[in-house]
Amino acid sequence: MTRRAASRDARLLTATERGELAFDVGPDPRTIGVTLRLAGPAPSEELLAAILEDRLPGAPRWACRVLRPSDGPPQWDPVAVDVAAHVRTVELGSGAEDDVLAATERIMREPWDLAAAPPWRVTRLVTPTGPDAVVLTLHHVLTDGTGALATASALLGMTDPPEPSAAPAPAGPVRGVIQAARTVVLGAAEVAAGFGRAAPRTALAVPISPGFRLTIVDLDLAQVRAVARRSGATVNDVLLVAGTGAMGRLLARRGRPADRLVCSVPVSRARPGDTDRRVRTGVLRVPVPVDPALSSVERLRRTAARSRRRRRFATGESAPLLGGVFELFGRLGIYRHVLERQRVINTVVSNLRGPAEPLALAGVPVAGVVPVAPGVGNVPLYFTALSYAGRLVVTLRADHQVAAELPALAADLRAVVDELADG
Repeated sequence: MTRRAASRDARLLTATERGELAFDVGPDPRTIGVTLRLAGPAPSEELLAAILEDRLPGAPRWACRVLRPSDGPPQWDPVAVDVAAHVRTVELGSGAEDDVLAATERIMREPWDLAAAPPWRVTRLVTPTGPDAVVLTLHHVLTDGTGALATASALLGMTDPPEPSAAPAPAGPVRGVIQAARTVVLGAAEVAAGFGRAAPRTALAVPISPGFRLTIVDLDLAQVRAVARRSGATVNDVLLVAGTGAMGRLLARRGRPADRLVCSVPVSRARPGDTDRRVRTGVLRVPVPVDPALSSVERLRRTAARSRRRRRFATGESAPLLGGVFELFGRLGIYRHVLERQRVINTVVSNLRGPAEPLALAGVPVAGVVPVAPGVGNVPLYFTALSYAGRLVVTLRADHQVAAELPALAADLRAVVDELADG
């Protein structure tokens, strides 16, 4: 392979990234958000832009737009980045949690022109009476949830950039075949591990509408870990039981109870030392019992046993395989139709591991971090958790059909965790 050919191939989007483009069928943009709640005033636009200008060379894809040639596959196109144009300020009436979350919702719904500029923004939320916040938003094609905070931390100067690793040499024909075979075998095993009955058709399984609402549940990470250990479970298992438990109670209140719900659990393929983290997320499909006749502790034990069996196959190698399927659906123009009628999952529960020690943004302590995932199809509720400095923040993203019940859902999620702690 010539150097020119190798360079051209390096610019092509991976199968997983092409799958993310296919996934972007609305009704809202496929945007990942990270809101940093600060302990004081936000750094100025000029200071943030200067930090980004200094750090951007370490993340080359963040200086690329996405081109979709008519005669070939989509590719990353390096461009000169006007960093100041990616940093802006929004004034809020207060720093109250509801106001910050409402602003995050509006920012998350802003469209992207992928061919015009790199798809990321930094927004300062400036308040007259309380601490400020900073919101990083990006299109999912840039990175996955595990990479969003890591890359943001490095780009915004909250952490030292990792030591650049040497670029891997282009794989020879034999090595390329071996790598492809490994991906197919491990990816197929990961997908097969999630085989089972279709997700139950619940009263919530209707196409989502434009717009959504957010709320958060702030948990003590040490307590959640202790709860998990007592049942031979993981923090992710606790989140599965708490999230589906809240959904089960909502369905019971509506007179349409379910005895189980099926969750999609993202599995990351992130590699240590990666300075420019790409989309590397596969999925596991985990059924979780929500039968009210079972105690929360028993539901956790059963869920832990099921997810333990599935985690043996959790390599994240299903990402390129699924990406290829998603891309095909997109080319056929049927993806939105398929997603709005799917019976593979009822909800998504994502657990991201953040920094154990507090961060600071240009000297301003980061008091909390709120992750926000994109929504699609007929999944009205997403649970996205992120651990940070001893806390576990769970963000509930709700479509309008359940937005009015967000306070009750958040209370039920916390109640299930308390029941597990008391059990």
